[in-house]
Amino acid sequence: MKYFVFKVMAEEAGFIDSYPRGSPAEWKFDEGISLAKEFPAGGEVSFSDNYPDDRNLYDFQPNLMSDLLVSGRARKLIESLEVANAEWLPVVVKDHRGNVVGPDYAFLNLQGAEDAIDMDRSVYRMDALEKDQIGRVKKLALKYESINTQAKMFRCTMERRLILIREDVHAAFVQAGLTGFRAYEAEGWNGLAL
Repeated sequence: MKYFVFKVMAEEAGFIDSYPRGSPAEWKFDEGISLAKEFPAGGEVSFSDNYPDDRNLYDFQPNLMSDLLVSGRARKLIESLEVANAEWLPVVVKDHRGNVVGPDYAFLNLQGAEDAIDMDRSVYRMDALEKDQIGRVKKLALKYESINTQAKMFRCTMERRLILIREDVHAAFVQAGLTGFRAYEAEGWNGLAL
């Protein structure tokens, strides 16, 4: 089975720079823990005033928090793929003027993590603040036998902000024409998203 590093990126996207008012603390979104009870009902996010000319909407919307902000279309596909560890935190996306442009978006909060990174074969630097997390990958090596065969889209235990997707999920995203992401073959990945 092949895995891909999943990165949200798009050109001239309406960039989101904060979670809805009343959201849990930002660090909690990287932990792989349930946030549904803490997340505000009827949450709204808006395009950043710092990028007034960027207005494009994508299936995976770029945001400062490096989180997965997903369109309704992408959500339906992910649900059809039976990604069992998906928790959905619904929001409405508004443009710079406060008009609703994305009524059916949600943050995809992936639960748990897989011990996917081979720490002996990978080249990396640990994070200066979170001592149990990798801060920068220079060459990624996977520990395939430690990845649950049912894991389709997941965080990595040693770098919870790193999202990997299985090759069949990647193929489904490409076939459906989903927008706003890039995928890099995980084995040997150099840590760069270009």
